[in-house]
Amino acid sequence: MELHVTKSERWITPLLVISLFITQLDSGIISTNLSSMARELMLAPAEKSWIVSIYTLGLLFATPIMGSLIDRFGYRMVFLTELVLYFLGVLGIAFSQTFQMLLVFRALQAFGSSSLLTLTLSMVFANTEKKIGGKVGNIGSLVALSTIVAPLVSVLSLIKTHNWRSIYFVMAVLIAIIFLLAFFIVPKVTNSEVKSFDIKGNSLFVLSLLTFNLLLTRGFSRGHTVELMVYAIILILSSILLVKIETSRENEELTVLFSRRLWQIPTYRASLFGGITTGLVMSLFAFLPSFMEMTFHFDARKAGSLMTIMAIGTFIGSKVAGIWTDKKGANHATKGTMMLVFISLITMYFSVVSFKIFLFALLFFGLSIGALMTVPLQVLVVEASPKDRNASLSLLSVVKKLGMTIGITIIGVLAHATNSLGFSQMLIGLMIVTLIFIFYMRKKA
Repeated sequence: MELHVTKSERWITPLLVISLFITQLDSGIISTNLSSMARELMLAPAEKSWIVSIYTLGLLFATPIMGSLIDRFGYRMVFLTELVLYFLGVLGIAFSQTFQMLLVFRALQAFGSSSLLTLTLSMVFANTEKKIGGKVGNIGSLVALSTIVAPLVSVLSLIKTHNWRSIYFVMAVLIAIIFLLAFFIVPKVTNSEVKSFDIKGNSLFVLSLLTFNLLLTRGFSRGHTVELMVYAIILILSSILLVKIETSRENEELTVLFSRRLWQIPTYRASLFGGITTGLVMSLFAFLPSFMEMTFHFDARKAGSLMTIMAIGTFIGSKVAGIWTDKKGANHATKGTMMLVFISLITMYFSVVSFKIFLFALLFFGLSIGALMTVPLQVLVVEASPKDRNASLSLLSVVKKLGMTIGITIIGVLAHATNSLGFSQMLIGLMIVTLIFIFYMRKKA
């Protein structure tokens, strides 16, 4: 259901953009501060891993729920709710004294940022009639810029205060200020036409995601046969019930999380397939520093700092994708940017012979994946479902994260099977996957 945006609600857009930038700083901040956290709280290696992964899992589960709430309660209510959750999350992290506390507040922080990108993009689509690609590209550039700025801000905070908690106190204050501005400036608007929230559908979807993640992570590690069978049965049953409930609600013309009507639209299917493919490629992000350490014998700090080159490429790519989408259309831009990703994967595979070639490959990979993940897929899915843009944008975000989760698991399996990092083997697999998607898009076109 399309939620109309009034003139009064447009005051929310600049506040959304600022909030999005602040929340997107997290990945750089956590990577910089994780060692300090681990030393102070005496975290084991497995616990350090959980501090990072719990945020991704929180986003995966919260995004569809918060996205559905936009249509039911409006932009203002969901935005304020997200700010409260994020404020409690970062403040809780700043005061955490144990691993358990840190884990809980990291999950709360994830819930607080889960739909800010969806909210921002939805407002852009609602307020823009022409040249939408450039506007969406600007949002993508903002996200890329945050990944460049985050490590610098975090390192500066550590130098000045010698305390990893300081940056979280600063973030809490900034979020509190934005909340107060939004609460008093943005008026209450009750223009929603949605009368019910799909609580059963969302609950079953989250249950399906949870069991799927457990099946992936436990299935390839230390999971027992009985345990894996239980997860598989729960996944199958919850998926069947989800389809049944969503079909029933759609027949009654109620809002749904997953629409069979939209699934019959080729461009809608293509955007979701593209989202999963993009997520698979994005899984390489987590292993690039380790790849640099093993291949070029860098220490962890230098390997991490070189990721800024990829972030710069992502910034450029989002700008290029915006112009490309406006001039040629989302369909053409999606196929073209996926081809760039395919070429960048080949370049990355053969870049081990020279550090200079690798630096170029890293920049080119950032540009390619930045162009694909920031603009054309979002425009494509909204063009296919303009009246359901909030749910569609949320679902696209979910399938990207799901693809990333699957990709990380696959790399782990390849590493175990080959007694290596598994990175090179994953590159070959991704080349095949991206080619399949390109041919799929050409056939549908």
